[in-house]
Amino acid sequence: MSETLPLLHNNGSTADDDATSPPRYIGGGGGIIVNTPLQIESPTPTIDTGSDRHRRSSVIAIAAAEAIRQDRKKSRTLYAQQDYESFREHPFRIPSLTSIGSLEADVAAQERLADERNKTKQENTVDECHSVPGIIQFVISQIPAVIIAAGLNFMVGIPFGASYFPTELQLQGKEVLGFRMFLFATMIAQLVFTFASKFDNGIGLQMVENVPFCLELARIVMSEQSDESGTTSTLFFLFGFSSVLVGLVFYLLGRLEMGRIVYFFPSHVLVGCIGGIGVFIAITAIEVSTNTTFSFTLQGLNDSIVSPFNLLLPVFAFEIALRLIVHATKGQYSLLPPVFYCLITPVFYLSLYAFGVGIDVAEDAGYFSPPIKSTGSAMSWSLLDIFTEIHISKISWKAVIKAIPTMISLTAFSLIHVPINIPAFAISTNTEPDMNAEMIAHGFSNFISGMVGGLQNYMTYSNSVIYSKSNGRGKCSSLAIVLLTGFIFIYGPLLCVYVPRCMAGTLLLHVGIDLFLEGVVESCHDYDSLEYSGIILITITMTILGMDAALIAGFIAALSTYVVQSITYQHPIKGSMCAATLRSSAWNRSAEAQAILLDKKKGRERILVIECQGHIFFGNSTILKESVLEILTEKRRSGDDPIVVILEFTYVLAIDSSSAMTIEKLKDLIIKKFGVEVVVFVCGHEDGFRCHYDLSLKVNGDATNKRSTSKRLVDPIDVGEDHPIIFETCKEPSQPNISRAQARASVTARALDVSNGHSGYKNAVVADIPNSHVCETLDDALIFSEDVLVAVQDAMILQKDVDDRFRSNILEGSGMSVQC
Repeated sequence: MSETLPLLHNNGSTADDDATSPPRYIGGGGGIIVNTPLQIESPTPTIDTGSDRHRRSSVIAIAAAEAIRQDRKKSRTLYAQQDYESFREHPFRIPSLTSIGSLEADVAAQERLADERNKTKQENTVDECHSVPGIIQFVISQIPAVIIAAGLNFMVGIPFGASYFPTELQLQGKEVLGFRMFLFATMIAQLVFTFASKFDNGIGLQMVENVPFCLELARIVMSEQSDESGTTSTLFFLFGFSSVLVGLVFYLLGRLEMGRIVYFFPSHVLVGCIGGIGVFIAITAIEVSTNTTFSFTLQGLNDSIVSPFNLLLPVFAFEIALRLIVHATKGQYSLLPPVFYCLITPVFYLSLYAFGVGIDVAEDAGYFSPPIKSTGSAMSWSLLDIFTEIHISKISWKAVIKAIPTMISLTAFSLIHVPINIPAFAISTNTEPDMNAEMIAHGFSNFISGMVGGLQNYMTYSNSVIYSKSNGRGKCSSLAIVLLTGFIFIYGPLLCVYVPRCMAGTLLLHVGIDLFLEGVVESCHDYDSLEYSGIILITITMTILGMDAALIAGFIAALSTYVVQSITYQHPIKGSMCAATLRSSAWNRSAEAQAILLDKKKGRERILVIECQGHIFFGNSTILKESVLEILTEKRRSGDDPIVVILEFTYVLAIDSSSAMTIEKLKDLIIKKFGVEVVVFVCGHEDGFRCHYDLSLKVNGDATNKRSTSKRLVDPIDVGEDHPIIFETCKEPSQPNISRAQARASVTARALDVSNGHSGYKNAVVADIPNSHVCETLDDALIFSEDVLVAVQDAMILQKDVDDRFRSNILEGSGMSVQC
C-alpha cells in the first residue's frame, strides 16, 4: 500500500496546522494506524532571510490549502452518496443543501433525482401508449391539436398565397398557384421536421417574411421578360434556386457546427429589416384587398387607397376591432387572433345580409377573389402547375444574374429566423435545443423544397406554441398534420373563392403593423441615436427603393455604427498606473535589489504601466497616441517622470496596419520627447501582436538603439561558481557576430535558459540595455523593467541578484535540497 507522507520542514515538523496530525503508518508495510497529537519541535537555528521566509510560508500555505481542499472534496462526495442512497430508499424526499453540505453535491443529487423521475415518466408513458385505452386516449387528445395546426396553415395560406406575385403580373390563377406553393413548402417542412428535428411538437411553415423578396424577384423577371410562359419559368427557377441556396447554407452551418455565426449580424440592422418588411407587408395588404398596384405617388395613392376605399373599409374596421380587443385583454390569450381571423368570414357574410347586399353584387364589386375555372375534377384544377412551370429553354439567364443580389439578401435574411425561433420555442417547451441539428434539419427541408421549385420554409414559433399548448406532440400527430394539409392542398382552392378579400387583407395588415411596431416604434428606447438612425434609414430605403438598396443601406449602417462607436465608446486606453503595487514573479531578489525597487525616486514607482483595450484601428489610433502623451505630460508636471514605460496590449483584440505604424512612431516619440529609458511592449500572445504588420520586430530593440554611455549586460555563458554573471561598462560587444536582438532578453530569462541547458557557451555576449523590448506577458515585462531599474543604479547588485537566483534554480532543477 502506498503511503502519503506529510510535508516536512527542514526541522522535521509537518506543514499541517490542525490540532491533531492526520493518521500515519507506524512501522513497515503492515504497520498500525495511530493518531498522535501534533508535536512541534524547536527549529534548528538558521540564518533566515526575508526571501527564505516568504518561500517557506508560501510552500506551507499551498500544502495546507491542498489538504483542506482534498478533505472537503471527500466529504462532499461522501455526503452526496449517502443522500442519494437515502433518496433511493425514500424517493419522495428531496435532498437539501444543509443535509449535503455543498452546492455542487446538491446539484448532482438533484440531477439524479430528475433523471429518475424522467425515466419513471417515460416508462409510464410507454406503458400507457402500449395499452389500447391509452392509445385511444392519446389519439383523441391529438385530434384538436392537429385540426388547429392544419387550420392555421389554411388560414395563413390564403393571404400570403395571394401576395407572392405582383398585381401587375398577368398570370391566370396566380392566387391558387401561390396558395398551393405556400402549402407545399409547409408540408415539406413539417415532414422533414417530423424525423430530423429534436422537437416532437414543432410546426413547419413557409417563410412568410420572405414575401417582399418574392415580389422583388418577380419584378426583376418582369423587367427582362414579357411573355407569361417565360416569366413564370424564370420566376419559379429563382424561387427554387434561392430555396436550394438557403438549404445549403443552413446545412453547412449545422454540419460545420457554426450555428453561432448568425449571431454576428448587427442587431439594429436586423431590426431595421424587420421594420421595412412590416411596411412592405402592409402595402401588400392594400394591394391584395384592392387588387391594385401601390406606389408612392399621387396617382398611386388615388388608385390604391382613395378610389377603392370601400374595399379597404372592412379591412380597417376589422383591424381596429382586433387591436381594441387585444388591448382590452392585455394580450393574455394567444389564440385570440387566430379565432378572430376565422370569424371574419362569417361576420362579413352576416354584414352583407344585414345591409341587403347580394353575394354576386359583392363579387362584382371586388370583395371576393375571381372564381376558379373548373373542368369538373379536383385533380385538374392546375394541381401540378407548381411542379411543371419551369422550362429550362425559356429561362432568362440575364434576369437570373440580375437577381443574384436579391437572392443573397434573401439568404442572409432567412438565417436570422432559426436563432430566434428555436431558442424561444425551447424555452417555451422546456426543451434543450441542439442548434446545429436544427440547422441541418432546415437545410434538408429547404433543399428538398427548392429542388421542385418550392419556397423557403422554417419552424415557426407562434404556430408551434399554439400546437404545443393544445397538447400536440409526437410523430404520428405531425404526420397527420402533413396529410390534412395535403388534403387542403388539393381541395383548399375551392374554399378560397368564398373567403372575402378583407380576411386576407386584415391578416396581412395586422402582421405588417406588428412588424413595423417591433422594428421601429418599440426599439426606439433600446438603441442609441446612431443605431436608431440606421434602423430608420434601412426601413425607408427598403420601402422606397427595395431589398437590394436596403442591403447596401444595412451594410453602410453597420460599418458606420462600428466605426463611430469604436471611436466614441471604446476608448483605446483602459487605464494607467505605476508599478508600486505590482510585483513580478521574481520575488526572491536580494536585499540590495529590493531596496532599490522600493525606493520612491528610483524604484517601482518609476515604472508606468498603460493598459490598452478593444480594437485599435485607424479611427482611434490617434486617440491612443494622444492619450499616452497626455499621461506622460501629466507625470512630468507632477515630477514623476517614469524611467520605464510598459504598454500593455493583452486586452487588445486586433490592430490594423495603420494603427501598428502609429504605435511604432509612438515608441520613438516617448523616448525622444520624455526621456524614457526603456519602452516595454506586452503583446499578450505567444505569436506576437494581433496584426498582420510585423509590429513585434519594428518596436523591439535593434542595432540602431545605441546609447553613448549605457550600461551593458553580459550574458551568463559558462556559468559556475567560479564564473558569476557580470555587468560592466564597455563600448563594443566581445562577439560582434552575435546579433544584439538575440541578447536583449531579460537577464533572468537568459539565466534560466542556461540553467535548463546542459552545455555551456565558451564566450560571453555583451548587449546594450535596449530602449525598447517586447514581452509576451505583463510578468515578463515587470521582471525586465525591474532588472533595468537595478542595472541603471548599480549593475553589480543586479549581477549578484541574478547570480543568486540562477544558482537557486540550478539547485532546485537538479533535485538537491535547499536549506530554508
